[in-house]
Formats: sequence, structure tokens, C-alpha cells
Amino acid sequence: MHKVTLIRNLFIFFISIGVIVLSREYTDYANLLPTFCAISIIVFSILDYIQNSKFNNLKIQKIYINFRPYVILFISIIYVILIILLGFFVSTIIYFIISSFYLGVKNYKHIFVTLIILIPLMYAFFVIFLKTSLPKGFLI
Repeated sequence: MHKVTLIRNLFIFFISIGVIVLSREYTDYANLLPTFCAISIIVFSILDYIQNSKFNNLKIQKIYINFRPYVILFISIIYVILIILLGFFVSTIIYFIISSFYLGVKNYKHIFVTLIILIPLMYAFFVIFLKTSLPKGFLI
């Protein structure tokens, strides 16, 4: 397990270094976001390696497979398809509700209060501040 963690983190490290090198060619400070993200990924992969090396010494006898990341990935792929069909805001509301329920948030009030705050903020940021046109489906 130790070798797998090392190989995985080295792979992530070198991909992040590649992103930093490629983003140096961008103009007008466009390299700041990719560089920041790549450095953050490098830091988190180092922390992941340290954390996994600490737990590697413990003998864990029960091994189970967690399908949650795969289900969230599947829901996210459906979300991207629904953005094109239903529009950004409608599909975001549906995605947020479904993923919240799947991840264990059972309080309807928290979900809807979060949506009431999140959707106008997203609209203000993307449409008003950044002046971008978000995908519009047949609903909106």
C-alpha cells in the first residue's frame, strides 16, 4: 500500500508541476489561478502521503469498497448533461438537492435555505459581475 500511495502522489505531483510550467506562458496574470490550484494540489498530495504513511503502519484487517465517489461522479456527469438540456440554474438546483440527500443531509430546511442563498449569489457572480452567458435550457 505504501508504494501505491507514493506512486499516486508522485504522479499527481508531476502533473501539477506540468500545469505550473505550462501556465507560465499565459499573459496578463492568467497563470495565477492554474498556478495556485497546482500548488494547492501539491500541498494536499504531500499531506495525503504523510497521513497515509502514518496509517500504513497500522494493520487494518477489514477492507471494504466505498462506492460513494463513483456514485457522485455518475451524478456529476448527469449534471453536466442536464446543464445543456435544462439550463444551468435548474440543473444546479436538481444536482444540489440530489447530491445533498445522497451525502446524508436530511434537513430540508438547510438544503432550501442554502439554495435560496446560493442561486442568487451564483447569478450575481456569473451573470452580473463576470457578464458571462450561462447555458440556457428549455426551462430557462
